[in-house]
Amino acid sequence: MKFKYLEDVATADIAFEAEGKNLNELFENAAFATAETIVDTKTVKQKILKTIKIEEEDLEHMLFSFLSEIVYLKDAESLIFSKFEVQIDKNKLTAKMFGSKINNDMDFVNDVKAVTMHMLKIEKKKKILCNSCFRYMR
Repeated sequence: MKFKYLEDVATADIAFEAEGKNLNELFENAAFATAETIVDTKTVKQKILKTIKIEEEDLEHMLFSFLSEIVYLKDAESLIFSKFEVQIDKNKLTAKMFGSKINNDMDFVNDVKAVTMHMLKIEKKKKILCNSCFRYMR
């Protein structure tokens, strides 16, 4: 399981739990969950490569900034991504994101407007887990 949606967490939010065998995979799966919340990623062709770098003081804020950047790029540059390659080194993240410009061939699911810090946490158990919530408009 890369991620699963959490039901009945909040009335106006979509929440998910992502997991990974390491931090890189966790962030990739959380990014994929974000993309799947917005669009059916099977309808997104990987024509564009966008590389971003983020530096934060802790992992929760790094994840928040990373997922927020995905939503920002959708709104500001009309870019949607369906594949993510993440490298984390201490408090620095580098992500390669593969996708394309928004077009009529894409099957949109929700119009995500923001990522929230509500319930966002990263826990290490047998696997690394993450919870995250989104504000969205139907």
